[in-house]
Amino acid sequence: MRIAQKNIWIWLLVGIVIASVLWSVAPDITQRRSFLLLGTTLFGVYLAMRYTLREQLQLLAWVCGIVIILSILFAIALPSYGLMTFQEGGAHAGAWRGVITHKNTFGRLMNLSAVVFLLLAISKPIVHRKHRWVLWAGFVLSAALILLSTSKTALVVFLTMMLLLPLYRALRGKYTKVVPFIIAMVLVGGSTSTLLIDNLPVIATALGKDLTLTGRTDIWEAMLEIISERPLFGYGFNAFWLDWDSEVTAYVWKRLEWECPNAHNGLMDLFAELGLSGLIVFFISYVSACIRGVIWLRMTRTPEGVWPLMYLSFLLMYNITESSLLSTNSIFWILYVSIIFSMAFECEQAKLYRSAGSYVYEEWIEGEASNQQNFELR
Repeated sequence: MRIAQKNIWIWLLVGIVIASVLWSVAPDITQRRSFLLLGTTLFGVYLAMRYTLREQLQLLAWVCGIVIILSILFAIALPSYGLMTFQEGGAHAGAWRGVITHKNTFGRLMNLSAVVFLLLAISKPIVHRKHRWVLWAGFVLSAALILLSTSKTALVVFLTMMLLLPLYRALRGKYTKVVPFIIAMVLVGGSTSTLLIDNLPVIATALGKDLTLTGRTDIWEAMLEIISERPLFGYGFNAFWLDWDSEVTAYVWKRLEWECPNAHNGLMDLFAELGLSGLIVFFISYVSACIRGVIWLRMTRTPEGVWPLMYLSFLLMYNITESSLLSTNSIFWILYVSIIFSMAFECEQAKLYRSAGSYVYEEWIEGEASNQQNFELR
């Protein structure tokens, strides 16, 4: 309970999800799925309570390492399972999906894996020098599997994440250096955005896409029409994309002339299910998490201090063209919750170490505190 009290916005969002059964177009489904989301959220809180951010990264490395090994074995020894088939993927036949159901989901998980292995590999106190090659091997294999998945989104996100890492680490500098750096970033980002917008047709063609993002903008246009009828609270959690028996789903499918499984945009799905109320609460929780992430970044000197901002960036980028935001039994929602509560808890501990004296605080800054499995306050 003490850990759970660290962030009200997560619980307010979960409360809206549970309350949406009152106005849902499919109340039986919303009721079951909302309590599943509650359980998923509580598991994220448990991770924050039981493990430090560094320990969470280590656990993720073990999980991702197992997925990598099994995916390579499946793709080579059991290609009918490890590779996309013509019947399933059409033009994507032959793309690697490993032990995951689809190549795009596989590419997303390998992106997460690459970030985890890279942060651990550049962290000096975590492993003995002679074992560091294992972490670098995990990073290289993750990058290779992103290429083998042939997911263009995964490749773009991977390259962006690799660029963001040194930029975030630079934010640890003195304010006299950080402010000019931020101004330079804004100027470069603005110039790059202008260049990309002016050359969108060329870039889209190079990535094998079109200006509709492979039909995604058509989906969003059809959704906005029906969302406008219930903009405040939406159609209920997990009640928008169902089957032909649902009037809402059937309307969108008829407009699109194909059975779209979701909006391919996490924010659009959230808007459709929970309306402006859910969208605003999530936006506040996300922005507050980013602000705390910057504070946490400047308080630490260890690589796990960069992890929250890296993951928040990863989550936002992927939910522009995919839908994995507010999902039950999802590792991505679990990590979002655990990172938010972990930062709140560990920031509190940092203040206690700071008040104990400068020498103790400097030791904590260098990472001594993150090596402990249980702090005294736990």
